[in-house]
Amino acid sequence: MAAKFVSALLLPSLLLLLLVDLEPANALRCWRCSSDASTAAFCDDPFTQDIITEQQRRWSYVDCSYPPQAYPFNQQNQQTRAVCKKMKQVINDRVVVSRSCAFEDINAPPNSCTNAQTPSYIKTEFCETCLTDGCNGAGHYGPAAVLVLVTALLAKLLAW
Repeated sequence: MAAKFVSALLLPSLLLLLLVDLEPANALRCWRCSSDASTAAFCDDPFTQDIITEQQRRWSYVDCSYPPQAYPFNQQNQQTRAVCKKMKQVINDRVVVSRSCAFEDINAPPNSCTNAQTPSYIKTEFCETCLTDGCNGAGHYGPAAVLVLVTALLAKLLAW
């Protein structure tokens, strides 16, 4: 029985090592694009990652770790964190989806970006921030979710 348990954990662990990038990851990576750009059709809703070229990926999947101190709006006593942001706005009667890096006050309520001031010709329909790599893109399952699913299936199979 113990051998089955070890086997059930070993295979998913090996899969995780193959799926996860082994470089140290301190920086948040976000998608940066806008659906109104002629070369960024992938940025619309739904986010279509399978049509992105390698060059678009290099330009659009970016490191958001630049220091917030470099921005003049940042107050010295305000603690900020890097976030990925997705916005859906109607600009002059045209729907535009944008994805970007942003910095927000760590004490700000969730999705406070919807309350941002915009000119009268811009209406924000949706705005969301998130804290994990690529979270402002496709809602697909990552390696960790696949690992959990595979582990559960193996455990079920080995229990028979």
